[in-house]
Amino acid sequence: MKHSRPSPASILQQVRLLRAQPIQAELAKILDDLDAWAAVETARARYSRLIAWGPKIVKGDIPSPWVGVVMWRRASGYTGYRTLSLGGVWAVQDQQAVRIIMGQRTLPYAAAFYEAEVYHKLMRKDFTIYYDDDGAPPAPLLRSLDATYDPQERLALR
Repeated sequence: MKHSRPSPASILQQVRLLRAQPIQAELAKILDDLDAWAAVETARARYSRLIAWGPKIVKGDIPSPWVGVVMWRRASGYTGYRTLSLGGVWAVQDQQAVRIIMGQRTLPYAAAFYEAEVYHKLMRKDFTIYYDDDGAPPAPLLRSLDATYDPQERLALR
């Protein structure tokens, strides 16, 4: 079995991911201290299990390391799958500070076709199969909260 040689871009991506891991672990601890999972779980409970799913942990490193806890829901009705609402709480490393972000954004359906039975089974675990997205924090205009994290103010943020 012959292995292909990695490209310089893939090597740089692997290095970036390895460097982000300790930062993401700290960000995950901050979200745990804020009890973000329970907050997202409570928000998800307001909707039927047939149209809302989560929570799920998501993470990324572009443009800077971030970790989030998200839920996702579709509109009711047969064509409700066309747009998905993704909401949650994210912790983002921003220069010297950590920012706590809450918000919601919409994702367009990205799969080639829609098969209702399979869609509803797979959407319980993961939205990325049908919606081309990594769960990154919403744009500034779509944020309901964007605050610098201060451990002393943790209970107020909860």
